[in-house]
Amino acid sequence: MKFALVFAAILAVSAAQFDQYGRYKPAPAPKPAVVASRVVNSDKAANVLRYDNNINPDGSYSYALEIDNGIAAAAQGSPKDFGGNPPVVPVVSQGSFSWTSPEGQPIVITYVADENGYQPSGDALPKAPAIPDAILKSLEFIAKAQKK
Repeated sequence: MKFALVFAAILAVSAAQFDQYGRYKPAPAPKPAVVASRVVNSDKAANVLRYDNNINPDGSYSYALEIDNGIAAAAQGSPKDFGGNPPVVPVVSQGSFSWTSPEGQPIVITYVADENGYQPSGDALPKAPAIPDAILKSLEFIAKAQKK
C-alpha cells in the first residue's frame, strides 16, 4: 500500500512537468536570493524590462534579462560531445552580465565556460601585475640552461 502511494506521488510530480499535449514545460524560474549587502532605495521598485528564457530538448538554452535599474544578463549554451565511454557531454556556455557601480560606472563581465573552465573577462576584474625584469631574466637563464 505504501509503495502504491509513493508511486502515485512520483507519477503526479512527473506528470506536472508536461502540458496537456505531452510537451515539456519548464518549472517557473526561482526567485533570486538577495546577495547584495547594500540595497539602494530606488532598486526596491525595479521593474523587469525584458526576460527571455528558452530551453530546448537537446539541452541547449538561452536567456536574457534586463532590469530598469541597469542590471542585465544574457547567456547561451549547448551540449558539446567530448566522446569517451561513457560519453562526456557537458553544456558549454557563453554570456555576459552588467550593472552600474555605486560610482555610476558601467561594469560589464563576459565569460565562456567550456572544457577549459570558467573564463571571465572585463575591465572590472583584477589584472595580474607585470613580471619584474629580474624574474624574466632568471626564467630565460633557466630555459637556456635546460637546453644544454
